[in-house]
Amino acid sequence: MTTLRLIAVALLLSLLALLAGPARGQSAEQLKADFARAVYLNSATRVHQDQPQPLLRAVVVLRVRLGDDDRWHAEVFRDNPEQPELTRVALESVARLPPAVGLTHEARQALRGEGLIEAWLFQNDGRFALKTLARPQRGA
Repeated sequence: MTTLRLIAVALLLSLLALLAGPARGQSAEQLKADFARAVYLNSATRVHQDQPQPLLRAVVVLRVRLGDDDRWHAEVFRDNPEQPELTRVALESVARLPPAVGLTHEARQALRGEGLIEAWLFQNDGRFALKTLARPQRGA
């Protein structure tokens, strides 16, 4: 296992431990940020922390819901038909997430019903940032 992968696993376990703590009020914004951090930790080699470039390679928008099995499920809300491989990357980043833990009853119900909408912002090199955690986009 590579050092980067070990670090990503350690961070993911830390996040899971944090989320498994006592239930607390979870706003929609907090749920979305927690989800985005989980994607970042689970897809560390595909994520970038740079300012997104002025003209993105692709933007993929997914609606993400929590299934009855507490697993994450995504459906495509918007994609780039010319680049289906990037849509697959976004969908796979959700499919690989561990089951959700530590959610309040209200948060679990909201994620099972409406879910959340998140945008994957792809750079030319195929790495992505999620809109919720992305830095401001660079100017042209």
